[in-house]
Amino acid sequence: FSPNTERVENIGKIVKEYNVDGVVHNILQYCHTYNVESYPLKQRIETRHQLPTLHLETDYSESDIGQLQTRIEAFLELIES
Repeated sequence: FSPNTERVENIGKIVKEYNVDGVVHNILQYCHTYNVESYPLKQRIETRHQLPTLHLETDYSESDIGQLQTRIEAFLELIES
């Protein structure tokens, strides 16, 4: 449950270990426990690791496929530039 500082710390360790280029934080819609952590996670990744983050919130229905595709493509372009 939140606040879960250990989860944020573990993600930071994974970022270093795997030398990632960006972090996608995918949240199931209405899952407020993890959604609350999205801001501290974003701050941690962007300030400590200087990496871009993408926050996605979805209910896994087909209605948001187009929006997700557009946002993910833009995020990948940001990383590749």
